[in-house]
Amino acid sequence: MFNAVVVEDEKPILDLMKILISKNEYLNVIGEFTSSKEALSNISKLKPQVVFLDVEMPGMNGIELAREITKYNENIEVIFVTAYEKYAVEAFKVSAINYILKPITEDEINFTVARLLKKNVKAANKKKEKKYKVYCLGNLKLYEGSKNLEIKWPTAKTEELFSFLIYHKGEIINKWNLCETLWSSKDPNSAEHNLHNTIYRLKSTLKKFGINHVIQYEAKGYKINLNDFYCDAFEYENFVDNIVKINDENIEKYEKMITLYKGNLYGDKDYIWGLDWQEKLRNSFSDLIKTAYPYYMEQKNYNKAEEQLKRLLQINPFDEEAHELLQKVYYYMGDRLKLVNHYEQLRNILKRELNIDIKESTKKLHKECILSLEKRGKIL
Repeated sequence: MFNAVVVEDEKPILDLMKILISKNEYLNVIGEFTSSKEALSNISKLKPQVVFLDVEMPGMNGIELAREITKYNENIEVIFVTAYEKYAVEAFKVSAINYILKPITEDEINFTVARLLKKNVKAANKKKEKKYKVYCLGNLKLYEGSKNLEIKWPTAKTEELFSFLIYHKGEIINKWNLCETLWSSKDPNSAEHNLHNTIYRLKSTLKKFGINHVIQYEAKGYKINLNDFYCDAFEYENFVDNIVKINDENIEKYEKMITLYKGNLYGDKDYIWGLDWQEKLRNSFSDLIKTAYPYYMEQKNYNKAEEQLKRLLQINPFDEEAHELLQKVYYYMGDRLKLVNHYEQLRNILKRELNIDIKESTKKLHKECILSLEKRGKIL
């Protein structure tokens, strides 16, 4: 709900504006004035979030009033309502969120509220930005804002313990579960001793960077308090778990998630306890690329399709479906040289790393692509 003040020097129009504005469930009219000076003197008392201003008014006009209001509080949103288009440039110089031409309508009010809500969500998200950022996709990294803290973990187990706590997303982990997972070869007393020492090292390491009181003991277990932490793996997983059909509106988000995936969970660490999650995230990365592929092909954006498929093959060079899709991209690009070179690279990597031949469907596709290009005279 936005608290609003309305300023209009003609009383009948003011009354009509109040009626229309009050019909919107997100607006609450807390003040109405026919005088700019009277409105200005009451702004500090009423503390509105939104003001609807007529432009042409005697004495102080709406543009001047808006400047004074924003001097008092730049966060108050200004909407101009006028019969004249000529003031639009001046209006937007004071960062008006909308410029409505009279007669005012419910549709214009609704459109304005939609803008207010969108801007409010962005502001709220900005306020909620986490102080620390943990990047798990690829090598483990910890940032404060945009600054890489470049943490030097005192022991491999200290890093693994931190990674394990992140993996459990702030849940309490029973201390004996921690002992069994991280020191399975030790007897209970030795494992517990190692756990206490590693917890101490982890707390001390984080404290050096001003990160205090996040490793917490509770209900005979330990957890990490993630209130001040952003984690790339959490954002990525949330997106792939709620994936929607790709379109012009969400392609940017798809590409952001594809870029976010820098590699396997925790890089080359391959912690046994994290293999299931690692595999889930890696498979979903493949799905994202393959979901985006038809969209790029429909848009004839072959370069982007090539770029994304090559990223996938860097992560999993043995994905023959991805190799086949890349063959199709080169066919539609009409690039015989890339088509042939890529096919030979695939043949070599499969022979060298797995000692197997290219599967028949890939051979058939390659042959058809080459023959079709030759028939169409598209040899490059």
